[in-house]
Amino acid sequence: MKLFAMAALAVVISVASARADGVGFRDIQVEVGGERLVTALWYPAEAAAGRMSMGPFTMDASWRAPPAAGRYGLVLLSHGTGGGRLNHRDTAIHLAEGGFIVAAPEHAGDSWRDKKYSGTSENWRRRPRQLSAVLDRLLGDTELGPRIDPARIGAVGHSAGGYSVLALIGGRADMAVLARHCTQRRDEDPQFCGYGRPGGHDDEAMPDLADPRIGAVVAVAPVGALFGDGAFSGAAVPAQIHRLEGDRVLREPWHAEHIAALMGEHAHLVVHPEAHHFAFITPFPPAMANEVGAVGRDPEGFDRRAFLSRVNEQILGFFDDALPAP
Repeated sequence: MKLFAMAALAVVISVASARADGVGFRDIQVEVGGERLVTALWYPAEAAAGRMSMGPFTMDASWRAPPAAGRYGLVLLSHGTGGGRLNHRDTAIHLAEGGFIVAAPEHAGDSWRDKKYSGTSENWRRRPRQLSAVLDRLLGDTELGPRIDPARIGAVGHSAGGYSVLALIGGRADMAVLARHCTQRRDEDPQFCGYGRPGGHDDEAMPDLADPRIGAVVAVAPVGALFGDGAFSGAAVPAQIHRLEGDRVLREPWHAEHIAALMGEHAHLVVHPEAHHFAFITPFPPAMANEVGAVGRDPEGFDRRAFLSRVNEQILGFFDDALPAP
């Protein structure tokens, strides 16, 4: 965990000119419910593309480069349980290169450094609200707000983040459905059902967490076993759902496949035959890969970078179609 902490706390910046279509990067603080969310931003920049480092992580971006002139779509990016704001930096950079501003909060109460609400029903309530708070903050930002086209706002989420973005378009979780699933299917979906904290789920009805500003979402290996019949009856927003066939954390057919069936014509299911649950996370530096465990390892013969290249193109293409520029 020491190296992982460096990723968020130790910032070493170096920029080298590479190509003209630059991407800027910065962190901002977002206040929500008395807590601060550290939120990473990537955006089209008025600078040649650079190479920068943040702790042990490197990425093709320029530190605090001025945003490029024009108006752009905005994509919220939600990591999974125990993750961080830099988990999906390759996806964020690809979207920024494609003309989107990308905002990735580190979810308070459900990140690598703060798991206070992980495995509880409160977590399912808090995560979507945090994403909406980030959107509020950015639309009101004096520098970036005028660069955002409010008619072109989307969201991408992985695992618990996949649930989070689906809640933003009206997906209603039900703790009774979740409890029934893990009573009946615990042996068939063991890792997911082992995630819940004893006594962490209450019987309180899940509120409506929909944010009408969201026009399209992508959910990669999303948590789906907490959605029951009618969970998406109020959702009419296009969604691209990615099923990772080698996923052993969220076993099918109770997650991605289940969501796609519930959403019907509004969902497009994309199946990746060899991908595992953590394949959507940008590869870790070699020195960290073993330290972070299964998150950093790939099955023999699986090329995570090649997978990410393909899926990032699919995600950008989906947003270009669903949230077209004027």
